Amino acid sequence: MDFVETLKLIGAILAALIASRTIGAGARNWYLKGWGSRKVWRKKLNLLAVGATEEYVENLLGTPVFRNLEGPEIWQGNEEDTPKWVDHIFSTPHAWVVTRRVNDQLESWSVTVTDPKFWWDLEDVTFGKAKGRLGRSTFSELVDAPSGKYESAGARTAVYAESAYYGNPGAYQTFIFMHNQEGTGTCRTSGKGDVRTGEFSRPDDKGDYSAPEDESYRSESVVNTIIVTWYSSKMLHHEWQSWPVAITDQMRLLHRYQKKHGWRGKRSLGDGNGK
Repeated sequence: MDFVETLKLIGAILAALIASRTIGAGARNWYLKGWGSRKVWRKKLNLLAVGATEEYVENLLGTPVFRNLEGPEIWQGNEEDTPKWVDHIFSTPHAWVVTRRVNDQLESWSVTVTDPKFWWDLEDVTFGKAKGRLGRSTFSELVDAPSGKYESAGARTAVYAESAYYGNPGAYQTFIFMHNQEGTGTCRTSGKGDVRTGEFSRPDDKGDYSAPEDESYRSESVVNTIIVTWYSSKMLHHEWQSWPVAITDQMRLLHRYQKKHGWRGKRSLGDGNGK
């Protein structure tokens, strides 16, 4: 083999190595932003727990984007006896996460899926009582016998939610399954406009807030949000905007920032802060 042929062979080998490295980097990048990222964040969300410390949550999810404070007037009772709460809103590549702390204790948290391929399995978080995937399963598939129903339809918003309480098997927590317009999936409400039954009923309700007998809409509406709480008896007596969930009017402020800076696409397998 002469010198020229040797150089050609070396060049071909180098080109092949460079190409394979480029392909490998592309495959790794695809994995980290797609399936791999989803796998990691599913595991992270399975570690959320009522009662967790603020440091634990931030180590798990990163720095919150928003911090919302609410005075005690939202709660019933005397002001000095009522708790004050603070909500932290976290942006992840596949979901919004909201935590609510009351008197410095994590009392409620929620996840709203924004990635239609995330498909977070709810079996672990509900102690095996609800078997389905957030952002994919419908209400009829997730909740056999809801203990409460809620519907609110306005000019720009439509929200539907169902509650379930499993007692000891569910660690005495109340689970709210919800379709939030900030999340993925479709929703067909009952058309009644205002529904409040079970845990969602208010002490001062005087009108007809019962749910319609035709429940076909439950099989056509995707559950994209779950709220886990210890404070259901008070929190659910108020409009859904006072629940610990991602709300469009606030989230859309971040949408513009994400689109401009490409933030959501850059956040994959990091520590929650894009690192």
